Amino acid sequence: MITSLLVAAVIVGQPADQFLRFESAQVVAKLPAEHAAKLPLGRLTQDQGEAVLSVAFVPPGAKTPGPAMIGKYERSGNELTFAPRFSLEPGQTYRASLTLGGKTVTLDHRVPELKNQTAPKVVKIYPTSDVLPANHLKFYIYFDRPMRGGKELFNLIELVDDKGNVIYDPWLREEIWDEENNCLIIYIHPGRIKWGIELRELLGPVLFEKRDYGLVIRGDLSDPKGNKIGKDVVKKFRTTPEDRVRIEVGDWKFSVPKAERDALTLTFPKAIDHRSLQRFLNVMDEKGNRVEGNISIGKEEKSWQFMPTRPWDMRSYHLDIDPRLEDVAGNTPARAFDFDPKSPKQLPQKLRLEFDPGANR
Repeated sequence: MITSLLVAAVIVGQPADQFLRFESAQVVAKLPAEHAAKLPLGRLTQDQGEAVLSVAFVPPGAKTPGPAMIGKYERSGNELTFAPRFSLEPGQTYRASLTLGGKTVTLDHRVPELKNQTAPKVVKIYPTSDVLPANHLKFYIYFDRPMRGGKELFNLIELVDDKGNVIYDPWLREEIWDEENNCLIIYIHPGRIKWGIELRELLGPVLFEKRDYGLVIRGDLSDPKGNKIGKDVVKKFRTTPEDRVRIEVGDWKFSVPKAERDALTLTFPKAIDHRSLQRFLNVMDEKGNRVEGNISIGKEEKSWQFMPTRPWDMRSYHLDIDPRLEDVAGNTPARAFDFDPKSPKQLPQKLRLEFDPGANR
């Protein structure tokens, strides 16, 4: 439901509700055509968007808002939307400021209090495998709703050894959430993974090979309303030796569809980062157009299937492999995550795999 707030300010001779509105997860500014045309279509940078539309938290009892919030700006037609990096918190006031032609209108909005809710839940943790390399790089923790962020977050998600001892300061303390704010992407500090880095020399690696560990999400972790998970959630895993080699595409098993409704299937000898599998493998037709379809990721992220929306035609296709594709240790097809720049350079790999479903009919 859209919540519109009216203010007694006027821009270009029109009432403010012609320009601004708060929605549940974003703020929308409707721009006059001549102002909209000055902005690029699609995604904008923070600086581009903030020059026109900014949103800031107003502390209780204060008249002046804090700094502008960081988030995603996007222009579609004559509308500019801002989706904040973190959800607007219930019971708090926020101010949207729209600047056009040297004139500014501000709109204050108090987010309604939420009714009591059930406890939030952890619904998925990636990688799903319980065997990971000792130089494993990151975890994805999915919740059933947006969660409360902040510095204390890194004290509520811990790594413990097989005796329950908490591993000291393992995280890269940069809070990264996905666009829906319900998936936390948390990195083991690269400085404790890479060889020759001072942090690793001082503290040692976070994980050692052939040992048992647990990723623990503490029960005190809460959503913006203050509802806590309630009890610890633990992902147990065992480590293998470190994986410090690039992804070798030649080691993949490539199963070409044999009928117009068959899936294209890839099988990998090691786990690939699941977000990479969603983003960095693209099926293209012979004209270079992206083929629309549905992706499914197999057990332990060791396989990938693509089913086109429309049946395969009697023509050639190819799979484009983005060099940013990562395995769970951060290695890509271009190079290992941690490599010696003095070592001999490896030959580039072919990152375009051609196939012809029609040849099998």
